[in-house]
Amino acid sequence: MIRRVITTMVGAVLALGVGAAGAYFTTQVQVPDSVIRGGTVAVSSEPTSAPLSIDALAPGVTTTRPMTVMNSGTLPCDVVVTSSKKAGITEFYEALTCRVTCGDSELYNGKMSAMRTAALRLAPGARGELRFEVGLPADAGNTLSDDYVKMSLYIDAEQVH
Repeated sequence: MIRRVITTMVGAVLALGVGAAGAYFTTQVQVPDSVIRGGTVAVSSEPTSAPLSIDALAPGVTTTRPMTVMNSGTLPCDVVVTSSKKAGITEFYEALTCRVTCGDSELYNGKMSAMRTAALRLAPGARGELRFEVGLPADAGNTLSDDYVKMSLYIDAEQVH
């Protein structure tokens, strides 16, 4: 029995020795300095303030104002423009109409107070030349004469999915 155990142990040691005696060639290469950055979503506009200022809007008249939106980020984005009343006469604001186009595409056509344009897709570095046609309906009454509204435009951008 001891002989059998010793023979088994010697066989195991020889088997391990044969496996360890074999050699394999190996190599390694380093590919240095990979940098991964997150992209950015950023937009800007020209003009930067008061893009829709109009001094004397009359019923039945439409006045056009341009505004350029730029994608200054590193990712493509969808841009949506909305408006919000800050001060002034609510009835006047609700009477205003607005049509927004970019090239041949109509992005919005309706009440200024409800404006939310369709998304305009901009690649990084691209510009969208928006055209705002602001008007008062022809049937606007004298009650809106000399009224005003102070409002802001908001340009929201979201990364393209």
